[in-house]
Amino acid sequence: MSFKKSIFVAALSVIFISNSASAVIGPIKITLNNEYKTASPIIGAVATSIKLDKSDIKKTGASTFVELLESIPSISFEGGTGNMASVRLRGNESSHTLLLIDGQKVNITGGQPNFKMIPLNQVSSIEILKGPFSSLYGPGAIGGVINVFTDKDSNAITSNTIDTSYGSKGTKQSSFNSYYKNENSYIDFTFSDFITDGIDAKGDGDLDPSDRQSFGLNIGGDIGEKTSVSLNLIDSKANIMYDNPYPADKYENDLRQIGLGVTQKFSDRIQTRVDINDQNILRHGSKYELNTMSIINEIDFDSSKLSVGLMNSIDKDLGNLKEIKHTDIFSQWQGLILDNELSIGVRVIDHDKFSSHTTYNFNWAKDLSANLRINGSYGTATNLPNHYANNANVKAGKTALKPELSQNMELGLNSSNNWGNIELKIYKSKLKDAFKYNGDNYPLDYYENDGVVNIQGAEIVLETDFMGWDIDSTLNFNKAIAKSSGLQKGRRPNRSIALNLSKSSGKWERNINWTARSWAWDKDDHSNGKNGGYGLLNLSTSYNFTENLSVYLNRNNALDKKYEMAKGYNTLGKTSTLGLTYNF
Repeated sequence: MSFKKSIFVAALSVIFISNSASAVIGPIKITLNNEYKTASPIIGAVATSIKLDKSDIKKTGASTFVELLESIPSISFEGGTGNMASVRLRGNESSHTLLLIDGQKVNITGGQPNFKMIPLNQVSSIEILKGPFSSLYGPGAIGGVINVFTDKDSNAITSNTIDTSYGSKGTKQSSFNSYYKNENSYIDFTFSDFITDGIDAKGDGDLDPSDRQSFGLNIGGDIGEKTSVSLNLIDSKANIMYDNPYPADKYENDLRQIGLGVTQKFSDRIQTRVDINDQNILRHGSKYELNTMSIINEIDFDSSKLSVGLMNSIDKDLGNLKEIKHTDIFSQWQGLILDNELSIGVRVIDHDKFSSHTTYNFNWAKDLSANLRINGSYGTATNLPNHYANNANVKAGKTALKPELSQNMELGLNSSNNWGNIELKIYKSKLKDAFKYNGDNYPLDYYENDGVVNIQGAEIVLETDFMGWDIDSTLNFNKAIAKSSGLQKGRRPNRSIALNLSKSSGKWERNINWTARSWAWDKDDHSNGKNGGYGLLNLSTSYNFTENLSVYLNRNNALDKKYEMAKGYNTLGKTSTLGLTYNF
């Protein structure tokens, strides 16, 4: 029986089992908590996270998803309007960042997630979790997880929205969203169009334009008193041109993902969720398909919860007729013991290329008082070679490559008072058997293990208000040293800082965002010198003419700062965007 038939039968089985259940499903839709992968966690947050809703995203003034990522100070970002974007969390590699769309993993292309496939206008919220999450989400989540949501919150009201804007570099975008819900179901439809002339990224007189059209459909509802179903679909097609050797007909950057979720509640304490996902990616003529199915069973006790799950993943490189398969069994317990909040997770990964290996995590938190909370965690995470690495090593006859393994520790303190909130996190990780590309054996280049990378850092977050302004500030320190060379890893600033001020007064809303990063070595071996530090000032304002009509103006890099994220690549410079939003 094929994989698609198997997952379809599994979904139908869960639906039919509902006839014997006796409990009532909660409100639609059921939204999973990302840190614990459950809709109803027993304990509070331990992990460091960044959460942005639709209004937060608009305040950044970003017109694309990668521009949004660049505005977040505690991640190391590089990328332009045409080339591949890299996101590094806490000094880790870009391949150590796991990208999810509506909770489902996005296939790795080019050795890292392809963030350019995500249409920003269809993003309802984004959550970034820092730290090791392989126990919950599988291989790849060494640095952290970026979860992008395209569907609305179940509390949203029935509405229709048109958003259109025009900006610098010939940038034009428009989107239409229609959301309807009743007592038992909802439907959410979005269409968006984005086009830009781009910039001359490499200084050769050739602009790098892009053009993307996409639509998304989210449907959900109760099909009985015991069962709920959701269907998420995103289809995004784009031509993203860039200075590279690809033929003119191979600038595609397409994503199609369809996911089916079925939640069955057997009693007040027991429920099961089945998630089935089919994803297809086309990038510069290369085609990939990712099929996943997961089943999670949750059992609630008086002061704890046990989750036990099974996930099957088939990652296909269609052009080379290659597959990477793994089947995972995972479990997580969370609960309270003598006012201590605890969670313990383990995942056993049975991989077709690397046999079996295990990751685990232990998290602890305790409220020392009504205003003071302390937490700590220890965990392991893995990263496995992607299709690029596997194909290269098989061709070169190098089959001894080991998975990367990371060991991570974190300690945090959070204090809340009338004046605001302050949070301090310190962390340390050790990456073993780090991957390194060996390009000295062309055309039989290959990947090899290159010892240990030691990473350590600290993060300080302050939230308060002053004279009617909401103030959020973040300060980050990070150091990533390769043990074999003793050198700081390339394109990882040691320090970054952000200050965000927002204020609403009458019909006006204003936002000021300033981010700065220290200098960084351009390459791991320091052979290409340094990329200088820089600071960016982004301004945005909006005016609400009525409850349904508003206009907004964004000025990103308002001081027109010249800077480099990578040697030889130009950045956007100052940009302006004027837009209008109408709800009806």
